[in-house]
Amino acid sequence: MTRGDDVKVAVVGVGRWGLNHLAKLVALLGPERVAFYDADAERTRAAEERYPDVAALRSWEEFLAGEYRAAVIAAPAARHAELAQTALAAGKDLLVEKPLALAPADAAALVRLAEDKKAVLMVGHILLFDPAFEALKEVVAAGELGDIKFITAARAKLGTIRLEEDVTFSLAAHDVALALWLLEEEPAVASAVAVDARGAGVADAAFLNLSFPNGVTAHVWASWLYPLETRRFVVVGDEAMAAVIQEQGGRGELTVYRMGARGGGAEVYDDGSSVADVPAVDLLTAELEHFLSCVATRAPPRADGRQGLEVVKVLAAAQKSAAAGGAPLRLEN
Repeated sequence: MTRGDDVKVAVVGVGRWGLNHLAKLVALLGPERVAFYDADAERTRAAEERYPDVAALRSWEEFLAGEYRAAVIAAPAARHAELAQTALAAGKDLLVEKPLALAPADAAALVRLAEDKKAVLMVGHILLFDPAFEALKEVVAAGELGDIKFITAARAKLGTIRLEEDVTFSLAAHDVALALWLLEEEPAVASAVAVDARGAGVADAAFLNLSFPNGVTAHVWASWLYPLETRRFVVVGDEAMAAVIQEQGGRGELTVYRMGARGGGAEVYDDGSSVADVPAVDLLTAELEHFLSCVATRAPPRADGRQGLEVVKVLAAAQKSAAAGGAPLRLEN
């Protein structure tokens, strides 16, 4: 990996996940090449106490005018578009935590601005760096599953509840990004139903159905109000099936199942299964190393702005469908 010899990176937003970014960047680059900014004085003090050797920027303007060529935007999702717009306009390379924005128009504007500025714009779809999903993509690309028929994904536990974005943008975004990356195309139609279990005006559970031009259907459901930790992603082909399961907070494990049904009849077969040998990696470190490499080499990121835009388009369509009682919506290119 090429990190560059002089790149300096600022972390914008030092809440829980921003602090994780800060820790990994300090380990990768050293404290002298990292800074942070947060408008909240209490979070700033907490980060200063934890990382006394890292520069604390006192204003957004100081970051924009300063020597930090790249930034990780880990602020609340509702501020992603605003912060990314001004940072890109100032010539910064960005890793924006998912989602890229909460509205497709805002995400599209960021993509255009990044292209105009010839800036790196990467989105924090971290599971694209999980070796289990990388192996799954290789299995699919090699045709080991045959023709893909459908995908089903679940992501749920009793976890962090958001107040500004709903569970569609917070959790379902992971599996939507994976499905688009795996199939290498965008869905044509999206529909969804959602449940506001707390009466807070924010969906706590969402059930998405995506129809792709190649005939594949993907079903994604997500909830942060669920008694069991469930994280699984299953791909069913006409020759075999595969699943990445991450049930207890550990790394993903890929299993390929050589089973199915023959022809158009009811006969099923089971020729066994195998667990892929994939390395254990720290996903956030892998994601940040990829970002730093892209900043240094100007290579396009794996999860670039356009991919982030397509995910936002799907999520927004799902929200709109849910508000309309589950009516299917055709996505515009």
